[in-house]
Amino acid sequence: MSDRPHLPGPGGKVGTFTADADSIGTGRGTWEYFVDTWNDRMGELYPLPEFSASTVDGFQGIMRSVTLQDTVVNELWGSSTVSTRAVGTHEHDHIRLYVGLRGATTLRDPHDRAGDVYVSAGTYFMHHVVTENHFHTTPEIGNRIFIFPGDALRPLVAGKPRTGRATSPAAQILMAHTTMVQRTVSDLGPAAAHASRNALLELAKGLVLDHFDDREPTFTPALAQAARDLADARLTDAELSPATIAAHLHVSVRTLQRAFATLDESFSAYIRRRRLEEAAAALTVPGSRLTVSEAAARWHFTDSSHFIRAFKKQYRTTPAQFAR
Repeated sequence: MSDRPHLPGPGGKVGTFTADADSIGTGRGTWEYFVDTWNDRMGELYPLPEFSASTVDGFQGIMRSVTLQDTVVNELWGSSTVSTRAVGTHEHDHIRLYVGLRGATTLRDPHDRAGDVYVSAGTYFMHHVVTENHFHTTPEIGNRIFIFPGDALRPLVAGKPRTGRATSPAAQILMAHTTMVQRTVSDLGPAAAHASRNALLELAKGLVLDHFDDREPTFTPALAQAARDLADARLTDAELSPATIAAHLHVSVRTLQRAFATLDESFSAYIRRRRLEEAAAALTVPGSRLTVSEAAARWHFTDSSHFIRAFKKQYRTTPAQFAR
């Protein structure tokens, strides 16, 4: 459990808080900690619905909330269902974005969409919330739920709910920026927190328009992070290269290279380092019979000699010695 210092801001606060069943204990203790802290920080802006008894008493998982003034990112990883019991009569005016990471969330008959909405892993749903609606999740659930002020996105979303794939370039840039905000929010001063909040809003607009401005310096770190995330998922792919990742993110290779220009290593160097790290890990798995030549082929080095030279440069020893 963490409750880090936060800074005051208009309409809300800046900081992060986590309710973790591993730290607090499963069930009511974890759930009530999250609800109490939420109500203290954001309850006036965004009141919570009432949750089912099974949710409160049986909750197992972790919930982390990042608050940037009037903008919030909640991340939930659970191994128990979450569902509402009563949604209240509060009038709302905000934009909510659900991004599925694992399992699924069902939103029951949102006012701006005929019938239920099913947000599964790898998809997103964004809509204008004027009244709360019931929802329930599968037992194994992972999602990010963004809450944006209505004024910022209402003209783009009101009456026009959006659905799509979380693998789109605009979605991946938004998710990469969010990950960086989650890591650094407790260290942000007021100006940096406000800039991060504004960047989230602009990237959410980009999600609606299926476009982000790759010339905007504010988004450069997110572009680099999205490229790293994509590379990490494709390290054994023979086609992995700066060109293929740039094409996937709908930017030029030059733009991608520029995103890494101020970092400690180029994107090509990042790919090579991560492949070597994965190879090193595989070579030291107990009982592994992976040979040096097989490792070189799996992580797409030209040949064993090239792999050995690169490995020795990074680890100061040969792959065979490292494995022993």
